[in-house]
Amino acid sequence: MRIASVLFFTFLTPFAAFCQAGFNIAADLGLVNNNFKDLIVHNDTIVGLGLARADTIDWQQGLLVAMFDSSGNLLAYNVIVDSLGDYYSIDRSWGKIAKVSDGGYALTSAPLVRDGAVLVKLNRELEVEFVREYPDTVNISHFNYKAPIEISDGYLLYGSIQRPSYKEDPFIRRVDKQGNTLWLKYFGDYNLTDVFNDAHLRDDSTIVLSGGKSLDAQTGISIITIVNLEGDVVDSWESVPNPEIGFLRKTLLLDDGGYLTYGLYPADYIFSTLIVQPTVARLDSNFQVLWVLHFGPIKSINALIELRDIEPTADGNFIGAGEITVKEGDAPSRRVGWLFKFTPQGDSLWSRYIDPPFFPLGQNTSGWFGGVGELSSGSLVAGGSANLGIYLYPWLVKTDANGCIEAPCEPVNAAAGPALSDTEPLLFPNPASGRFYLSWPGRPPGEARCTLLDAQGRVAWRGLRHTEALMEFEAGGLPAGLYFLEVVADGRRWTGKVSVQ
Repeated sequence: MRIASVLFFTFLTPFAAFCQAGFNIAADLGLVNNNFKDLIVHNDTIVGLGLARADTIDWQQGLLVAMFDSSGNLLAYNVIVDSLGDYYSIDRSWGKIAKVSDGGYALTSAPLVRDGAVLVKLNRELEVEFVREYPDTVNISHFNYKAPIEISDGYLLYGSIQRPSYKEDPFIRRVDKQGNTLWLKYFGDYNLTDVFNDAHLRDDSTIVLSGGKSLDAQTGISIITIVNLEGDVVDSWESVPNPEIGFLRKTLLLDDGGYLTYGLYPADYIFSTLIVQPTVARLDSNFQVLWVLHFGPIKSINALIELRDIEPTADGNFIGAGEITVKEGDAPSRRVGWLFKFTPQGDSLWSRYIDPPFFPLGQNTSGWFGGVGELSSGSLVAGGSANLGIYLYPWLVKTDANGCIEAPCEPVNAAAGPALSDTEPLLFPNPASGRFYLSWPGRPPGEARCTLLDAQGRVAWRGLRHTEALMEFEAGGLPAGLYFLEVVADGRRWTGKVSVQ
């Protein structure tokens, strides 16, 4: 462990910008290619996990763990290297850190050359207590471990492993307090690609895991699997193919027994490339869809435009953090950090695009957020990687509850994407019986693709309609329940809810 004073931690312009409500810091720890890929907030302590080159003869790549106070002052950091000389690695979607009950931390990673994964336990001062490796001589690859989940007598590790079939299978590995394996179980279909992307303890005896399954090159489903601590499946759910709620990346458990999900909606396929849009949705305890919110641009999945973390906030809402690209005038597009806040009812509150602090002074700058959390003051902290040319820096941003580094600030379009028109469409009557109408005064000219989906994401009907100020739709014969009308026109998309009686 290294203890760092504020003097050692160089908050020098242009690498830091301090403001009334928060800060925007690209931290220079004096390390080579140091950056964060994950971040957690606990009791007003900010902890980032990333990568750095250790100051050894061969500049061995290790795991960087750094701890800050709520003002952004560095408290301690450690660079953890492999004792056998391999390079430890993590990425945007795997290799995560979690706070544990003894005040320390547990994290996952993988050696770059050896086939396997590691669990690292740190104390509250970030000193290593143990490193437990899980070698694998059977499977093709064995590195995709998510955040450890602490249970009373150890940890649950989960993710996906590429099997000899060359298909990924979701797994759970239960280990004791020292990281020794008690059991390892696979789930899903050996001949299909299945993954667990997120998991949370529901109570002392069950864990809820979510992810997806690929059925073919252009078709997939989302899955939620509930497992007891012996690895037995006690409940499970599968969506319809290519669901309206998207392919699940994260799932939060709600107090009413329902679920808040985040995923990527498969909007289209163009030349075998999946085109997606970020999507949040709410499901009840029986997995019925209550609402769906599509937001942000519709882009290729390879564009990496998505949220990397979603957390609840004290005001009852949710905050997401991730990455997006922006373009201004003739300048080339650039990657920036993305904050997006929304309500439990699926209404977007605001969206912020945040540049690293050396923009526009530095050329070829970019940045992205890998984690977000809330301080006791209600301020928000996001962290990730800030890039200046070939140089990488750990990046921390603190805002007020409205996403302002310096108040006041203007919000980006609350829907975090282009609106269909200046006047948003309106569905009425709602609830409806027999028929309902779409009022659309600011409609674009031409045709609109209209799709009605039920709460399970199944298509009730779909067709092309000429856009009019008032459009009539038949609901006769439809079972009572919640439906979603999706309208796509002029390259833009809108979804509204209607209840059919």
